Amino acid sequence: MTYKEIIKNEIDLSMFKNEITKIELAEHLNVSYPTMLSKLKDVGSLKLSEFNKVCEYLNLNINDLIKNVW
Repeated sequence: MTYKEIIKNEIDLSMFKNEITKIELAEHLNVSYPTMLSKLKDVGSLKLSEFNKVCEYLNLNINDLIKNVW
């Protein structure tokens, strides 16, 4: 499993646990829904600032997430 797949799975799981939709996440990041879908499909396309906002919104610890990947 690649680091992108691991991060995507963690984001998906956190969205499910917190009952947050992709539309809500797109609104939080101030991007369109299609853009959000694209970014979630390839989490490597997220800017660091966007990734940080996603982690904060989903209550994910960015440091733990990165450590688990590497």
